[in-house]
Amino acid sequence: MQLSKFSDYALRVLMHLAASPDRLLSTRQIAEMHDAKYNHLTKVTGWLVSEGYASSSRGRGGGLQLAKAPSEINLGKLIRTLEADRPLVECHSGDGGKCPLAASCGLSIVLQDAQEVFFQALEKYSIEDTVHVFPGMARFLTEMNDHAHH
Repeated sequence: MQLSKFSDYALRVLMHLAASPDRLLSTRQIAEMHDAKYNHLTKVTGWLVSEGYASSSRGRGGGLQLAKAPSEINLGKLIRTLEADRPLVECHSGDGGKCPLAASCGLSIVLQDAQEVFFQALEKYSIEDTVHVFPGMARFLTEMNDHAHH
């Protein structure tokens, strides 16, 4: 299963914010760190704020920070929400797609099961796990964040 770019960036933003809880990071700073389009990242950070994962403050010295503890941001729940409207294969779309096998295809059931297992595997982890469990990741993200402030 391939995550959308939106989901990928949402995870990256949350990881940056988790690594530097004592500072605010702007969308522009994070976009520059990842060589991402600012307009695209604005949509991602706007969604994170609207869903209660992050909070933002405007103006000089403003930026983003986590609105929840990193341990409370479950990866499975987050990705399930973000990817809910993206069918794994054509026949999983709302209209069933154009596949002539869709009416009696066993592959569809197998793929739905595999997708569910994927989400369940992610439910074992939080954003805290992605930042603090793997040696060096928190330090690396903090260094990126420090560099972005200069």
